[in-house]
Amino acid sequence: MSMDFKSSSHQTAAQTLNKQALARRHLLLRGMGKGAAVMGAVVPIQTFSAQTLLTFDGKYLCSVSGTQSAVNSTTTSSALACGGYSPSRWVESESKRSATLKWPVLPNDWTAKTQCKKVFTRSVLMKEDGRWPSLLDVMEAEDKNAMFANSDEIHWICAWLNALSGSFNYPYTGEQVLDFYNQGFASKNYQDALYFFKTYMENN
Repeated sequence: MSMDFKSSSHQTAAQTLNKQALARRHLLLRGMGKGAAVMGAVVPIQTFSAQTLLTFDGKYLCSVSGTQSAVNSTTTSSALACGGYSPSRWVESESKRSATLKWPVLPNDWTAKTQCKKVFTRSVLMKEDGRWPSLLDVMEAEDKNAMFANSDEIHWICAWLNALSGSFNYPYTGEQVLDFYNQGFASKNYQDALYFFKTYMENN
């Protein structure tokens, strides 16, 4: 009887703790503004479902924070891989009008010709004539050896397109990608997210 009582007590306590944790998370997410939303974005949106998302190599949980520690025992046969297209694939799809891959519908009536600055508001990239490059101009820079060929924006635009397309179980929304970016170069969240997107999310 004592063992049954102890087991029941632990189970009740665990259930109470889970309810309290869920309640705290609910209140936290309700109270978040756009600037704070990036804190919630550290947890990939798909973790709220039953499936576990892992990076393409199966070593890490598919999130910015998840790539900082190995998953080891959390790896299961039901885990799904996450990923995205590379910048060159997005360039090819738009420049060559690929029939198999097209840019997703962008918000606010933006297109591949929209100035980078209008979306990535912290961008400092400008053409020599003082005009802002378009989203596609930036993405094409590596192939054309343009002055912003090694810019972070190439990978941020790629991450944003991947998020909007929802390809390969992408773990973040387009708005969450922009939230990371808009924290600025000096932010650890910016740097960690950029590393995550470049290293693990451009594998197709």
